[in-house]
Amino acid sequence: MSKPKPPKHLADTGAALWREVVEKWDLRADELRILSSACVAADMEAEFIKAWGELGRPYMSKGSMGQEVEHPMIGSIDKAAKSKATHLKALKLPDETGGEDAGERSSQARSAANARWSRRGA
Repeated sequence: MSKPKPPKHLADTGAALWREVVEKWDLRADELRILSSACVAADMEAEFIKAWGELGRPYMSKGSMGQEVEHPMIGSIDKAAKSKATHLKALKLPDETGGEDAGERSSQARSAANARWSRRGA
């Protein structure tokens, strides 16, 4: 079976993430929609990082009352990164390292996920 191609609306970063995931795992249609959302967030994160770099990577800017505040691009980058991570976590893909997970998933849950994905490859 051929692997699904990245959706046309994805830019380079999102398309690369898409290819990386679908090369390793067979996803259902609902999971592909979640992956698409993760890839859009990855594209947004990359664009925000690029734009922030073009601004000289400022950490502070002036607020509406002239006060020093965190540059808004930093929050945008963080929001996109968290969105991407949330969508990828929703896919419940097995841990590739085989080592300790980030502490959020028990060994039992990891075993169940691995069994699920092993059956798909068969």
